[in-house]
Amino acid sequence: MITFNEIPGVEIPIFLLLFMGFTVGIVGGFIGVGGGFLITPALVVLGFPASLAVGTDTTHIAGKSIISTLRHSQLGNVDLKLGLIMAIGTVVGAEGGVRFIEWLEAKGIDEQVVLVASLILMTSIGLFTFRETMAARRRMKELKAAGKAIPRDETSSGLAKKLQSINLWPMIWLPTSRVVVSFWTVSAIGAATGFLSGFFGVGGGFIRVPAMIYLLGMPSLVAVGTDLLSMIFSAGYASVRHGMEGNVVALAAFIMIFGAALGAQIGALGTAYVRGPAIRLLLVVAVAFGAAGAGVKLADVLTDESIGLLDTASKIIMFGGMGTLVSLIIGLVGVGVVSQRRGVAPAWAEALVVTR
Repeated sequence: MITFNEIPGVEIPIFLLLFMGFTVGIVGGFIGVGGGFLITPALVVLGFPASLAVGTDTTHIAGKSIISTLRHSQLGNVDLKLGLIMAIGTVVGAEGGVRFIEWLEAKGIDEQVVLVASLILMTSIGLFTFRETMAARRRMKELKAAGKAIPRDETSSGLAKKLQSINLWPMIWLPTSRVVVSFWTVSAIGAATGFLSGFFGVGGGFIRVPAMIYLLGMPSLVAVGTDLLSMIFSAGYASVRHGMEGNVVALAAFIMIFGAALGAQIGALGTAYVRGPAIRLLLVVAVAFGAAGAGVKLADVLTDESIGLLDTASKIIMFGGMGTLVSLIIGLVGVGVVSQRRGVAPAWAEALVVTR
């Protein structure tokens, strides 16, 4: 057990923090999210005040993102030009998010607002991504049945083409992503997700990855690596600002970073064995657990924590969700490894793993 001066009376097993960092490191390296939508509520469940949970997790995300980005860069999954441009809007948005949660904390409603907003946003993104990914997976199966090659990625959203057609100067060419888009579109997405980084204590990946895929038309794997690059700036800036406000439990953040250092390497390397729909399906599972955990914890807060079962349920969902995600990722990557060696994948996994 370990205690922290910033939160007297709260004891947390050190191995639990290492487990949280390790598992979210794998998840983040694989689907390009910081994991704040899991870690921030989990820290609240463990007894962290909302503002300290946000600031501590943001610091952990910043450190983990550096490790994941380096690995994804080696795999060719980082659009450096896009990541740097998006970082401009990201830093501006992060400042707004930090100031907003400080204002909510002064009003005494920060915990309720963070949980409600998390629940609504994650549910919406999860439903949209699941619907689109299943449609894309069906199309890939149809290509297979017609004797055609299955592409590494496939999406069904037409939003990207509409946004790319907006000729608002300056237009930028993104060679890695192979798209042309307005500078202002990229900046707006960066600002919105930067705000989320400062407000929710997340890297913004659970909304930025779908945004880059469906709004900018990027391949899923490139969206993952590029998001992690952007996260270095958004989470890094937000962590500095939260540190200035005294919202960071540094020891807890460093313990989680230590666990994430190994997990991020495993998650990033795993992307070499899967196709785009696999990334998006795992993202759906991740936000589903995050939404469920936030919903149960919100009910616990609204009932003044008078129902012990709700607190227990929130812990089971959060930590059980992390373990489930890691198991699914490792299992899927395992299928991919075997499929590559044999040159053929099981029928159910043909649209999810790479066979050659």
